[in-house]
Amino acid sequence: MTLKERLKRDLKRDRYTLGHLAKEAGITQNYLTQILKGRTPSIKTATALARAANKLTGLDTYNTITFLHLND
Repeated sequence: MTLKERLKRDLKRDRYTLGHLAKEAGITQNYLTQILKGRTPSIKTATALARAANKLTGLDTYNTITFLHLND
């Protein structure tokens, strides 16, 4: 399962979308799409995305490394 698929599944449980995730992380939806397609964000952005994903999903499974694509 890709990161995008995992995020969509986890966000959907609480009726959130990738757009909500982008807004919560303080980035544009376009930039989030680029990250999910393989663009490497800054550590600051990756950290913001991990925090936002955990907050919106109620999980604690996302971390900075998840969004830096270091575990691909």
